[in-house]
Amino acid sequence: MRRALSKAEDIPEDLSFGHRTKAPMTDRRFCLPFRISISLAFALITVPLLLVVIGTLYVRNVNLARELAVDLIERATVDISEHVEALLVPLARVVDATTAFAKIEPDRLRKPETFQYLLTVLESTPHAEMLYVGFERDGAFFQVRRLHHEQKRAGASTETAPPDANFVLRTIDPNASIVADTSTYIAKWGEVVGSERRQPLYDPRSRPWYIAARNQSGLSISDAYIFFSTGQPGLTLSHRISTDAGASIGAVGVDISLGALSEFLARQRIGKNGIAFIVDSKGGLVGYPKLDSIIAQKGSELIIKRAADIDDPRVVQAVTMRDQGAGDRFIAELENGTNFISFTQLPAKFGKDWQIGVIAAENDFVGPIRTASLFMLAVGIAALLLSVLAILYVSDSLTRPLKRIVNETKRIRQFELGGGLGVNSRIVEINEVAHALEAMEAGLRSFGAYIPKALVRSIVSSGKDEGIGGDRRTLTILFTDIQGFTRRSETLSPEEVFDQLSSHFTALSRAIFDRGGTIDKFIGDSVMAFWNAPHPDPDHAANACYAVLRCKAVNDELNAEFTERGYEPMTTRFGLHTGEAVVGNVGSADRMQYTALGAQVNMASRIEGLNKYYGTKLLVSGSVEAQVRDFFLL
Repeated sequence: MRRALSKAEDIPEDLSFGHRTKAPMTDRRFCLPFRISISLAFALITVPLLLVVIGTLYVRNVNLARELAVDLIERATVDISEHVEALLVPLARVVDATTAFAKIEPDRLRKPETFQYLLTVLESTPHAEMLYVGFERDGAFFQVRRLHHEQKRAGASTETAPPDANFVLRTIDPNASIVADTSTYIAKWGEVVGSERRQPLYDPRSRPWYIAARNQSGLSISDAYIFFSTGQPGLTLSHRISTDAGASIGAVGVDISLGALSEFLARQRIGKNGIAFIVDSKGGLVGYPKLDSIIAQKGSELIIKRAADIDDPRVVQAVTMRDQGAGDRFIAELENGTNFISFTQLPAKFGKDWQIGVIAAENDFVGPIRTASLFMLAVGIAALLLSVLAILYVSDSLTRPLKRIVNETKRIRQFELGGGLGVNSRIVEINEVAHALEAMEAGLRSFGAYIPKALVRSIVSSGKDEGIGGDRRTLTILFTDIQGFTRRSETLSPEEVFDQLSSHFTALSRAIFDRGGTIDKFIGDSVMAFWNAPHPDPDHAANACYAVLRCKAVNDELNAEFTERGYEPMTTRFGLHTGEAVVGNVGSADRMQYTALGAQVNMASRIEGLNKYYGTKLLVSGSVEAQVRDFFLL
């Protein structure tokens, strides 16, 4: 037994949870200290002849102008992407909510009073044109549509709606006493201003939006097309309604006009003559500043033009050059001169292969620079001479606090959160950076108390954004439970329960952390922890066993203290199990939790529960025993 324990304790320290592989050092052969660099740069500027200065200044300003153009393009791309998301996300939520409502009570959506629900949803979603539901069994169809003042034709009708109508409620119900395609015009809910009936020729089950929803489990978004009822371009978001067994009930759809997107694109200012647009994977225009320019007449049918066919030579040339292999970022000579051209993929969260195209004329940015360069040169030479003298003094006062700030950021990156920075500079910005750094350090210390410190350290040191997702990994999982805690709590005040439970969790947490464990969560009076994540631990089973033994010891010490104070001891049971689980981030984009999920997690909880029946306090499964039998007496 003594030999086995020695063998276990000889586990190399670099296999423990706290080990971090050091990142390769940055090559600093060409790096200079800040003070020397800034002084040398200003000194070298004064040496070249005037022509060299003029050329350098001009080239630099042109580059800055180009960078400004690129920055404006990037910001415009981000704004457009966010705007598209702002348009589609509320509609997606409307579709999801209506789908959930229809799934719970499908028959209720077939009743006339349900139009009030659909109307309320449509009124609260200003970008939505129509909201409708179609049913699989009999082709029933219920629709609420917003009527615009300039467009008063409803559905397949050729008649004009009443002038005071704001909405039309359309019904096709095969179960009604009179089967018809009925449109009821209302000014608001409860105020009917007209109606009409037609022969029911419309079957939602044959429509592209319904078929797309039927063939897809989640949200479906159509390509841009011309709405039959309004003659305007738009998109349809639809979602299948199905039973828990997967049987189809119907589908929910909502239409959005591209008018709002076109208005937003028209407001984008990328220089004086820049333009932004959106194209799909087939070359069709999804968004363009002038909405009317993308609609064409093809016989008796209205269609949306392709980007290559629009009456804007810049867009036509840019799309053609991209398709011919110019790439997504390039500079090209168009009919109005040199232009910066960018194509950026929209986020794929809605499943659409759309690209944002931005064209910006170089002369909008470089032209003023050419005029200003000569004037700037005269002023710059005089200022440069004074700056060389001033920089020697200023650089020294800047360098000292900056070095301390840089060193502190390196420590924070390794999650070494010590005392205060103590920087006191005459430069306001440096003081603000130092104070912000101290505040960030304090925040990270607090942050580390809410989620596993190893995870926080990994996030901070990697410098990467964390997202939802996980991976399969073999974990050793611990569950603890205090025997009779509910009965014990009834005899104590809330403050006493809080104090004792906090002491208990503190003692166990320290023992778990010391052996590389990750505390997943506190569940009432229980602790869930695991080993081998987020950092690999090849000896996770052994480390977990050591931690449990230490937890038992510190719990006994704590109970002795409770007994001295006149309290009943906390008898704690422990259960360990090793198995494969999915470990990672679960939750939403706004709030995530790092946890482990799977049947093996539940098994660990059940192992802990078996202590009650065996009269034990420390119980492990066979999968744990198989890994630690050479190290522990079981």
